[in-house]
Amino acid sequence: MIVELKLIIMKNLAGKIIGSAIGLFLLCGVSIAQESDPDSEIRNRKQEMSKEQNAENLQNRARFRATLTENQINILENREMRRNEKRRAFRASLSEQQREMLRESREIRTQQRKAYRNCAVEEQRKQRQQSRENTRERSGQGR
Repeated sequence: MIVELKLIIMKNLAGKIIGSAIGLFLLCGVSIAQESDPDSEIRNRKQEMSKEQNAENLQNRARFRATLTENQINILENREMRRNEKRRAFRASLSEQQREMLRESREIRTQQRKAYRNCAVEEQRKQRQQSRENTRERSGQGR
């Protein structure tokens, strides 16, 4: 039973990863030469990517919320507990399936961030790197 559940979860995860990768590949593969202003095309592509990622994250969140038990909801809504007490109690109450859903969601968000960063053209990457270096220098962290 548990093995079957894990297989189903892994198949779902693999399907989502492949689907996301194909979608991101198509978004990133659009030719910049199609528009006269490459910066606006990149901006539009990133905005569209963000919308898709947000929609996927909202679906994952809704799926997770649907699995919450009455006890877990009561823990989250308890106003007498401190935030870290709630967090500990809630995490202790999670089932293995819920933990797997959270891990899966975290992996998807990590992949989304990487894909978003990889859609930037080389010039933007250099600008970001220069900005990070300037921030380090200003804060006195230098390399």
